[in-house]
Amino acid sequence: MVTNRLLILLFLGSAILLGVFEVETRGQKDPAHRSMPNSVQRNLTKDLEDDEDGARQLFLLGDESVSPLIKFLSDPDEGKRVAAARGLAYIGTPQGMQALRNAIKTEKDKEAKSAISCFLAGGLVETKSENDLNFLRNSVASARHADDDGWDFPGFCAALALGMRGGNDSLLLLRKAAKADDPEEIGKAIRWMEEKKSIPKRATPKASLRDEAVIKKIVLDGTFFAEEERDSTSVEQLTFNRAKNKVLVSLQIDSPRYVRGYDLVLAKESGLWRVVGVWFAWTGDKVTPP
Repeated sequence: MVTNRLLILLFLGSAILLGVFEVETRGQKDPAHRSMPNSVQRNLTKDLEDDEDGARQLFLLGDESVSPLIKFLSDPDEGKRVAAARGLAYIGTPQGMQALRNAIKTEKDKEAKSAISCFLAGGLVETKSENDLNFLRNSVASARHADDDGWDFPGFCAALALGMRGGNDSLLLLRKAAKADDPEEIGKAIRWMEEKKSIPKRATPKASLRDEAVIKKIVLDGTFFAEEERDSTSVEQLTFNRAKNKVLVSLQIDSPRYVRGYDLVLAKESGLWRVVGVWFAWTGDKVTPP
């Protein structure tokens, strides 16, 4: 069941964690800053409105932030643990993803474990590991055991990842788990796979197109987000890592009743961009004028 506390954990922390990380990084360069608990605590009070910027800054730092983020998975503060999981999932290195697998096994807090599981699931779009695939399948299969008979967060995130993977196995599993009151993206993924049978998550860039244009075309026309609501779906922000071989994409869907946000990560290899991660980011009700 989705609780307010779990929502807070999911959305909280990347900016907070970035502030702590920056303080500790400065401390490594200057011994005078190594013991500054007051400065760290001040960073913990950063406004949650900066959360998305924090996530992007961590993504931009990339590989160099992985080791510090792994350490935060053991922090006493559950918000930092969840924020670290988000950063590691978005960056997507093998070391970071393995740390998430380990963290799920050791995490004691139920809702923190749920959030960490969600971030791991979203980063497994292209996994070849049978253990990872079983994790996704089991998350979807067990999602309906939630108290409110709805999708729990790990199950929903796993369903998004399987929908992005495509293929008959994913289609059959999502069909079996689907119900009428599902989040709209579950139905989109099923309809898209039924029509396409596989999702073209890759594109060869034309010489006349810049990477930004190719990425937007993949996200908007080559994934299940293109199923219905296409005219209401927009790419709000692109953040490239320093190597320019990965990009974090913020997607917004403006439906009549509410607005939803999703984050995707694409990677470039041999000149081809492909979707390697997908996560639910936020939602908001639309205010109807009186």
